[in-house]
Amino acid sequence: MKKLLFIGVVLMSVVSCTSDQGADAEERRAKYAEFVDEPTSIEFENDEYNFGTVVDGDMVKHTFKFTNTGDKNLVLFDVKTTCGCTVPEDWPKQPIPPGESGEVKVIFNSNNKVGAVNKSIRIEANTNPTVSAVTITGEVLAAE
Repeated sequence: MKKLLFIGVVLMSVVSCTSDQGADAEERRAKYAEFVDEPTSIEFENDEYNFGTVVDGDMVKHTFKFTNTGDKNLVLFDVKTTCGCTVPEDWPKQPIPPGESGEVKVIFNSNNKVGAVNKSIRIEANTNPTVSAVTITGEVLAAE
């Protein structure tokens, strides 16, 4: 029985490690530890996106574009949102050389979010300060 349990745990570990559901922040910090002590800087083309007015249930997609404005490689360790209705869809997992650009793609699900919206996306990187934030704002109208 113990052997079967051990095999199950090992199998689950292998499956979870091969899953491509975004790199775990701790694993990324370990993988790119050499960059932690070499801060660079990040500059967003726009750090706020106002989607205007949408109807309850609409999906809003937006891409925040940024540039590594420092002189060291930029590594994004983690991208988090303030709630489950806003999800980082895609962001660079590899180091970005100085002067190069990247994108953080997010999706906002307006379902049951009637009213004013103000959602933050936090980007943790080898920058000083380590966390930058971008924001999605707008208004969600009740569906008729």
